[in-house]
Amino acid sequence: MKDWLVEAIDQVALGEVLADSKVTCGQRFGLIAVDNSIEFMLIAYVALHLQLVGGHKPGGIPKKDWESKKAAFPSLLSFVTSLEPNLSALEPEILRYHDFRSDLYHSGLPTTTSAERVHKYGVIARQVLDILFSLLLTPKEWESKLLSVAEALRTPEAKEGLRREVRVEEADGVIRFACNEVPKARLAIALAIHGFFKLKAIPPDRKQLGKSLALSGQSLSSAIINARITELRNAGWLQKNRLLLTGKARKCLEREFII
Repeated sequence: MKDWLVEAIDQVALGEVLADSKVTCGQRFGLIAVDNSIEFMLIAYVALHLQLVGGHKPGGIPKKDWESKKAAFPSLLSFVTSLEPNLSALEPEILRYHDFRSDLYHSGLPTTTSAERVHKYGVIARQVLDILFSLLLTPKEWESKLLSVAEALRTPEAKEGLRREVRVEEADGVIRFACNEVPKARLAIALAIHGFFKLKAIPPDRKQLGKSLALSGQSLSSAIINARITELRNAGWLQKNRLLLTGKARKCLEREFII
C-alpha cells in the first residue's frame, strides 16, 4: 500500500481516537482530521492515483485548471464525482460535514460536536476509501487500526516528543519555575539557571541557584547540585566560569520544553 494512502487511513483513525479521548478539544479536532483526510483522498485520487494533472492523459486536466478546482472543496468534490460517479451518493453528506467542519475551524464561535458525529463521518471516509481506491476495511481491521493509532500515541517516544511548558516567576529575591512533570536534577538545574537569567538578566550564584531549586520543589543538597553542575559543564551546557547556559544547552532545552 502506498505511504500516502496509509497516512490518509491513519488520519481518519486519529480523528476517531481523538473523538473518544478525554481531551476537551478532541471531538472538534477529530472531525477536522477526518474531513482533512477526505480532502486529501480526493486530491490524491486525481493527482497520484489516476495521475491526471497536466492534461497528458485521456481525461486529464491542465495544471492551472487543477489548481483552480482543488482550491475550493465543493468544486474538488464535484470534479472527483464526475470521474467516479459512485461517489455521488455520498456527495451531499460530505458537503454537509465539510460545511460544519468549516464552522468549527473558521467561525471562532463556541461550536462543538460529538464523538458520534465524528464516528459517522469516519464511516463516510472509509466508504470514500473503498470507492476511490477499492480498499474496504472490515470492522475487525478497522478496530485493529484504531487500537494501533491509540497505542502509538501512548508510547514513551510519543510522550517524549511533546514539549512541556515551563512557567517562571520571581519569588523571594530569586526565581521559581513550574513544569507539569518533575524534571531530573540536571534538567531542573538548567531550567533554574535559564529562568534566573531570563527574569534577572544575570546568572545566579550557587546560593541563589539552590534557593531557586528549593522554591521550585527541587530540594537538592549542595553536593548533588555541585556534581550535576560539573556534569552539565562537561557536557558543554554551561559556560566555563559562570552559571550561564550555552547555546547548545538552550537548543536542547527547547526540544523538550516551552521556555
